[in-house]
Amino acid sequence: MKNSISDLINKNILDGSEVVISGEVNKEFVKKAESMLGVSFPPSYSSFIEKFGSIEIDNRSFAGLFENEVGQDGDVVSFTLFQREDVGLPNKYIALDFQDGDYLLCIDTSIVNNENEYPVVLVNPDSLESHKVNDSFYDYITEYLDA
Repeated sequence: MKNSISDLINKNILDGSEVVISGEVNKEFVKKAESMLGVSFPPSYSSFIEKFGSIEIDNRSFAGLFENEVGQDGDVVSFTLFQREDVGLPNKYIALDFQDGDYLLCIDTSIVNNENEYPVVLVNPDSLESHKVNDSFYDYITEYLDA
C-alpha cells in the first residue's frame, strides 16, 4: 500500500505539482492522536500518517500529524477538535480538510467495512449532513493522487 501512494506522489512531483510532506511519524504519536480524539484510525490512515505525516499537494491539504508533537496547529487533532467546537462536528468524524471551502472532508468512524476501513465522507458544516465519497481513506487518496 505504501509504495502505491509513494509512487503516485512521485508521479505528481514529476508532473509539476508542488508537494509538501511533513515526514514519518512514530506509531506512539498516532495512538496519542487517537486517544485525544476518542476514535480509532482506520489502518490505511494510520499507515499514511506513519509514512508521510501529512501531505499538501498544490495547496490542498490532507491533515495528519507532524513528527515532533501531537495537537499542533494544522494537524488532524487540532483541526478535528476545532471543527467539533466551531460547527458541532460529531465525535464520530476525523476531519481532514475543507473541500472547495464548503464541505469538511472526514473519515466516518461509525461505519466499519470487512477490512476495518471507514468511509470518507463530505460533511456540510451547516446541516452536518454527510454523503460518502469513498469506501476508505486509501481509496480516496489514491484516486485523488491519480487524477
